[in-house]
Amino acid sequence: MIIDMLKGDSRIDPSRVLVDHVEEHTVRLALDNGFWCGMTLYPTTKCTPQRAVDILEMYGTERIMANSAGDWGKSDPLAVPEMILEMRRRGHAEETIRKVVYQNPLSFFRQSNRWQDFSSPADVQQNGAVKGRVSARA
Repeated sequence: MIIDMLKGDSRIDPSRVLVDHVEEHTVRLALDNGFWCGMTLYPTTKCTPQRAVDILEMYGTERIMANSAGDWGKSDPLAVPEMILEMRRRGHAEETIRKVVYQNPLSFFRQSNRWQDFSSPADVQQNGAVKGRVSARA
């Protein structure tokens, strides 16, 4: 299994690895071995928004994030907002929701030396440009 291969390589730091497409039967294995988990959401198969919330309720929110699929099968680019709505329907706090869809991804990706942080979301203007930065775009 991929987890065994990753664990067997001494060059790999599990805290810098995201195991994507986790489901109920794989999330605990990844978390227990120090990896981050990505739940790729699909509308009707694999990990639906409802199943993702079930997983969060079973395993918590540490080192888990959600993303939507856009691949060969039936996909829904709005699956993450659907998961957010499901979390709200079930009474999850806004800070819990924010952790899964915003803080956890930031924590993981900020490990990269190439990550460029913004001081706040307000720094990104409506056209996508960042206040105070010169853009090479015409």
